[in-house]
Order: sequence, then C-alpha cells, then structure tokens
Amino acid sequence: MFDVLISSQPSAISAQEKVTLLLTPVNQEASGVPLVLEEVHTKDIHLIIVSEDLSFFAHEHPEKAGKEYSVDFIFPFGGKFLLYCDVKPLNTAPAVIRKSVDVAGDSRDVQRYQQDVLSKTVDNISVQLDVQDLNAIRVTMKQGEAAIPVSLLGDFLGAKAHVVMINVDTKEYLHVHPMVHEEVLVLHSAFTATGLYRVWIQFLLNGLLYTLDYVVQVAELPGQGLHGHHH
Repeated sequence: MFDVLISSQPSAISAQEKVTLLLTPVNQEASGVPLVLEEVHTKDIHLIIVSEDLSFFAHEHPEKAGKEYSVDFIFPFGGKFLLYCDVKPLNTAPAVIRKSVDVAGDSRDVQRYQQDVLSKTVDNISVQLDVQDLNAIRVTMKQGEAAIPVSLLGDFLGAKAHVVMINVDTKEYLHVHPMVHEEVLVLHSAFTATGLYRVWIQFLLNGLLYTLDYVVQVAELPGQGLHGHHH
C-alpha cells in the first residue's frame, strides 16, 4: 500500500493566509523508499481541495521538490477541508488518497444540496448537463445562442475538459475523463452510490480556464434498473 503524507508550512493553517502544502508519496511496505509517480494527464499529482460541505473547489498541481511535492495555497475560510491526491505510482493502478486538514479562522455557513443543478452560465458561456442517461451525461456548451463545438476548446491537461464528481454524503471521489462524440462532450461516470454528487467541469476556451459546478442526483445506479441492490 502507499500513502501521501501531508504537512504544511506554517504547520498551523489559517484562512486567507498563504500556506505551503507539502505532499510526500510513500510506500508503506518499504518505509523510507520514496514512491515514484507516473505522469498522468501531464502532471504527477492532481490535488483537489474542497471544503467539507463541497461548496468550495480548487484543482492544484504540486511541483516536485526533492522527495516531496509542494504547492502554495490560500484557504478561503476556516473549517475542515478535504484533500484528494490523485496519483499513479509507477507500475500500479491510479489511486486517490483522501486527507483532511483543519483551517483556523472564520467559518462559513454550511451549504446543503437538495436538488439537481444542471445548468451554469459564466461570461455568456452556458454549459448544461443532460442526465437522461447517467452512464453517458452529455455536456452542451453555448456562447449566447450559438453552440460551442468541442473542437474550439483548448487542451487542458491533455484533454478537452477535466471533470471531478464527489458524493455529498460519502465524499467518494470520481475522476471522469470526458469523451468526445460528434462535437459533444460525454461523461461516462461509474457511479457506485446513489445520492447527490457535486460535479465540477474545467475547460479552456479562448485561453481562459473556466470552472463550473453542478449538482447531479443519482436516484438509482445506472444499468441496474429497478432490480438493483438496495443498501
């Protein structure tokens, strides 16, 4: 098994103050042996930082410095934050190591999610999710009234978009790689639990990075129909 150890400078983290996060991948079976990571989507580590209520999201790429990886970050408010370290150790399957940190400072009202949010608009760019088929969520992009073909998107981390989904209750993390079908992005998501998921889509358009967030309700697991297992 392997792990990613997290420390910070300063060691006490305060909201709205810059902190350096240090991530050290280790092999638990051979202690002291640094873990070598393979590059995935042009980066060694994708670090997803979310507030515990999933209202805040950031996607960082710590840079290697000796045996560890470091990234500067400013937490926006106090409370508990979850850190998902998305890595692929050499010659093993990719994995996501989840950690948490406590941030001192004023907290914010907890956001509760109850229903789908399937459409978002930023700067006249509107992006809608079609969830009729949860196995293949279609992402439609428009600028004003005009459809934005996928080919207009820039390359972001070696793909047309980057998508993360996190279950509101279990905090389970899904990293989804969008496929392109006839100029439309399609998300093939392997949902493993029912409930509400927070979804973040990141893409480059006209040189700008957009991050749009959604809420998707998974009432029953796709492909199981009504005869699925009830947990």
